[in-house]
Amino acid sequence: MKNIHYLVIIFILLTAFTCEKEHLDFEKYGSVSGIILDGETYTPLEGVLVVSNPASTSTITNSEGAFVISKITNGDIAITARKKDFLTNSVSVAVYEDENTAINFFMLKDEREVGSVYIYEPVPGNGAVDQRSSFTFTWNVDQENKSKELDYTVYLFESNSTVQTIVGESLITNEVTVSDLEANTTYYWYVVAKFEGHNVANSPTWSFKTATDFE
Repeated sequence: MKNIHYLVIIFILLTAFTCEKEHLDFEKYGSVSGIILDGETYTPLEGVLVVSNPASTSTITNSEGAFVISKITNGDIAITARKKDFLTNSVSVAVYEDENTAINFFMLKDEREVGSVYIYEPVPGNGAVDQRSSFTFTWNVDQENKSKELDYTVYLFESNSTVQTIVGESLITNEVTVSDLEANTTYYWYVVAKFEGHNVANSPTWSFKTATDFE
């Protein structure tokens, strides 16, 4: 009888080990690295807290503005950057098994507090593909203090680029048209809200990819 009990216990342990092994094998990991720059001076930002979500992994940029998160579960994640006296910025990226995803993005100084300003619902949507060489960006804004008249500046840069282009400045409407984009290229863009010339909020950094061929 005791032998039967021992066999049952061994069977349970082996089953648990097999399930755990399968669970471990199911988890696939990649990595994310990048450089964070001051969006106005293009100098590297040291001491930026970089957090991934989901995964809740964090790190700090070095003197060259660089960071590496070496083990992230594959899939779509958000990378958020925070630093005192700067507007928080975030970018959504795709992480692939055994591959490194390289990103560069920019942070702007928080120059004046004007209550909560939330910029959302971009068009094209984040991760959009097959975009034309010319089209119109749009976005929505939720503003706590509507008595403050805001204007918007829109920044655009190519994947892995450390140089960005202003495609719209001092805009009083939530749209801007871009043109002459390169084919088969991944672009990132974000919107900065300003009050009386001072940065008060920025959107997440969104991405899209242009079509392989423009007809």
